[in-house]
Amino acid sequence: MPFFSRVFKHKDQSSKNETKKIPKTSNTSSTTTTITPFIPTLKPRYASTWTSTEVVLEEVDELLHICTVELKSRADTLDTPFLLLPFRPESDGISGQTFIRNFFKSNKEAQMDFKGELLQQEVRLSESAVLCSVVKWCWSRIPKGVVSWSVYESFKLGEKESGMAINAFDEFIKLAVECEARQRIIYDFLDLLSAVAAHAKTNGMGGRKLSRMAGWWAFEQMDKAKGFDQGYRTWAE
Repeated sequence: MPFFSRVFKHKDQSSKNETKKIPKTSNTSSTTTTITPFIPTLKPRYASTWTSTEVVLEEVDELLHICTVELKSRADTLDTPFLLLPFRPESDGISGQTFIRNFFKSNKEAQMDFKGELLQQEVRLSESAVLCSVVKWCWSRIPKGVVSWSVYESFKLGEKESGMAINAFDEFIKLAVECEARQRIIYDFLDLLSAVAAHAKTNGMGGRKLSRMAGWWAFEQMDKAKGFDQGYRTWAE
């Protein structure tokens, strides 16, 4: 099948170079020398800020996962009318901005304030509107979109050639993504959208309406600096 031939690469049969055996040396000296290992100074891996137009996948995947789990656990939040729509009166952009600033500051300074259990505690104490703002902010700044066109096209082709196999999604998404961080983000992205769609009778976000809106985050949108009207027309196309 052409898709699998592109995905899988033939492995070499065996390595031509044999592993060299290191001869054992007898320790003739009675004294032992203790070598202190060199521990390099850890530098922050990321330098994202509130004004960044792109984020590093590995930096935000834990944040998105914890926010997704927390939002799904709040049934009253999922019942909120038009939960993920922008420009809602209940939106809390200022608190969301503060949360993101503190999150990136903690990462830059290599602190643990927004990692693991401490991050879970911080998310639990945050309002649902703040978490929605944080999630959408991250989604819109993921390079090439949350899903990306390349991943979608690879999955679409693989699913077709596999005869619509029941496990096509899990199998081909793993093969199509370039890193595990994007894979986790895609799963959480679709998981949250599914949870919102399941409450469509109360929140007004049915599958068709939600999928159209989610396309803005799922795929890359080109910023032509022509304002909201041009951006909306580009999304509609």
